[in-house]
Amino acid sequence: MALNVAYLSQGKLYLKLGDASVQEVESQFGQTVQERVLQIKKRNSWKDQGMMAGLFPPEILQEIERQNSSAPPISVTSLCRGLDNKLFYALEVGDVGGIFKLDQASNREDRLFHSNDFRVHYLSLHPDGQQIACTTIYKTGVANIAVMPVDGIRPRDITEGDSLDLAPRWVPGGGRAIVFQSAGIGRDRNGLAREQGPFSIEKLDFDKQDMECLAADPKYDFLGPQMTADGTLYYIRRPYRATQRRMTPWQVIKDIVLMPVRLVYAIFQWLNFFTQRYTGKPLTIAGMPKSVDAQKLVEIWGNAIDPVKALQENRKFGDLDAPPLVPRSWQLMRQHPNSEAEIIAESVLSYDLTADGLIVYTNGSGIYSLKPGAVPNRIHVGSLIEQVTLVGSSQE
Repeated sequence: MALNVAYLSQGKLYLKLGDASVQEVESQFGQTVQERVLQIKKRNSWKDQGMMAGLFPPEILQEIERQNSSAPPISVTSLCRGLDNKLFYALEVGDVGGIFKLDQASNREDRLFHSNDFRVHYLSLHPDGQQIACTTIYKTGVANIAVMPVDGIRPRDITEGDSLDLAPRWVPGGGRAIVFQSAGIGRDRNGLAREQGPFSIEKLDFDKQDMECLAADPKYDFLGPQMTADGTLYYIRRPYRATQRRMTPWQVIKDIVLMPVRLVYAIFQWLNFFTQRYTGKPLTIAGMPKSVDAQKLVEIWGNAIDPVKALQENRKFGDLDAPPLVPRSWQLMRQHPNSEAEIIAESVLSYDLTADGLIVYTNGSGIYSLKPGAVPNRIHVGSLIEQVTLVGSSQE
């Protein structure tokens, strides 16, 4: 039996059905929004050019014209499998985002909801196919768990507070309950988010109207929880890393000593920016460290990762053909009721599971299937894989 999987890579949605070649799924809604934004930019571009013609050099005016002729990227941020060969995903185009349903058989895309008030991530369809749970992310930095009927108007928040509530998953069974990860936000006197606590795993039971903490540890983040009908809990465990450094006397002395070096480096980067902008070629100075291109950073569970550096560091202990994007300390855990948690896989970035215990997971470069009591089997090699989910199986 060959597996059918869907996965996200750099904001694009791909399907791998059995042994067939990978195919990209393109959103008709996203393309329509892109065309509309481009038309608006072109209508207004002559105003910008007239106002800035005498204020900026031709090179900057050309860059403005280039930006006016470029469309906002289409980015798929989350996906989950549905019933009857359906697939649900969240999509963003500029400031507009929404939830969509794809019929794989007819390749038809249906829009369930769209808005520019908040972003939607982390979709999960209830086993009965009637409700979707998701995360609504607001400009204030707060993220809530929300639910929406499949034929509803918009998601409705069911959690609140100054926290990050992410990755809801429905618990299979007769009742209505979800598990999700949650972390508190620390703010300064101006209301700006400065720190984030470790992620714990919470269970919200709608029928009992009760909230229960299933797993918490100040040394770890617990990510992407899923629970089976018998109460077995799965999640990714990674070491917790505080956003703000705790200053020690040694760090203060080190920062003072390195201040001239950092100042020179900042001046170099400033000159390098303008040189590359106007000549198309960067400055090159022997021994000067290379800057990290922010556009090449990949955000994984809230952490910005340089993929080139990460792949080089993790290649020594991972699959040579599919080196991990995350270190071995990112572990997939399984915890049976009234038992200690056990490690079942390492370097896990995203995973999905079925009722019979089959697991599919990715390390960021490869996709693997894992049956109970067996060793992982690699089924696909890709690049910068952000999320993976099972969408069924096909007979060989």
